[in-house]
Amino acid sequence: MALARFITILVVFILSVGLYNSGCSPTANPTPPNPSASSTPQNSTIVPSTKSPPSSPNGTVEKTQSPTNTTPVVTTVNLGKIAFMSGVAAKGGPQLYICDANGANWVRLTNNSHGDWFPKWSPDGKKIAFYSDRDGNYEIYIMDPDGSAQTKLTNNPANDVLPTWSPDSKSIVFTSNRDGNEQIYIMNSDGSDQRRITNHSKDDGAPVWSPDGNSIAFQSNRDGNPEIYVMDKDGSNQRRITTNPQNDLYPAWSPDGKKIAFQSNPNGNFDIYLMNADGTNQSKITTNNSDDKYPAWSPDGDKIVFDSTRDCTGTVDEMYTMGIDGNNQTRITHSECNDTGVPSWR
Repeated sequence: MALARFITILVVFILSVGLYNSGCSPTANPTPPNPSASSTPQNSTIVPSTKSPPSSPNGTVEKTQSPTNTTPVVTTVNLGKIAFMSGVAAKGGPQLYICDANGANWVRLTNNSHGDWFPKWSPDGKKIAFYSDRDGNYEIYIMDPDGSAQTKLTNNPANDVLPTWSPDSKSIVFTSNRDGNEQIYIMNSDGSDQRRITNHSKDDGAPVWSPDGNSIAFQSNRDGNPEIYVMDKDGSNQRRITTNPQNDLYPAWSPDGKKIAFQSNPNGNFDIYLMNADGTNQSKITTNNSDDKYPAWSPDGDKIVFDSTRDCTGTVDEMYTMGIDGNNQTRITHSECNDTGVPSWR
């Protein structure tokens, strides 16, 4: 019995030593898991959808972003606001409004017994310039985008009209007949340092700054009928860029500065035209028997908003938008033909 017990103990000892040397003890390092077989890491992100973003009723586009965690985040991209006037035939004249890019959600900005005309957004979006006869003759005013802080910038017995902003929002160019006939002037955005930059015996007007700030386009009848001209911002280097038998009016630079939209009436009624900034490649982009006028560009340069009498009687307007090739012409206001338009889009 003693010999059998001794042999059993010896066998157990030998087996234990073998297991220890083979690395199969409870403290041996385990094999690490295969990363490709694991689940998604905790710090992974969601791949954004490639589907087109849905449009919301207020003229904005909702876009799903790729978040830094696993919770989707929805942000809103604004398609801009359009400032415009409405009610030319109303007692006292038109008042100023803003609306969404699709014509919805009108907000009235001015409310007085005289007319407020031709609103123009500042490029920084902080102000709207316009002209008004609320003090007797036409003068230039600015206000905040909600209609507050209405401030008169010009003050003389003549008429100061058609203001537009420099790209840096620090200066305003406008038309005035303070020295006799209509000429073009510049002032600081607070009304200071008013100075004349054209000097011609014929009328110059409707100036608009190029996006790079170096040039100003305007209309003039100095060669007979109104045509479009361009000059340097100090009034030098004036050159004619349209030559047509009828009237070319109200130039509007594209946001990239490569194109100018304008209105012309070679066939009797006004239509919207497009040309290169040097006057070449002129093309007609609206074609109907009514008047299409006052083109203005969308901030991204993909659309043009304009006035048209096509759905109204007489000379009263509604506002429409279209692609820059004239496609998808869409009415965006329904003011019962209350002469709504002269838009500025930002």
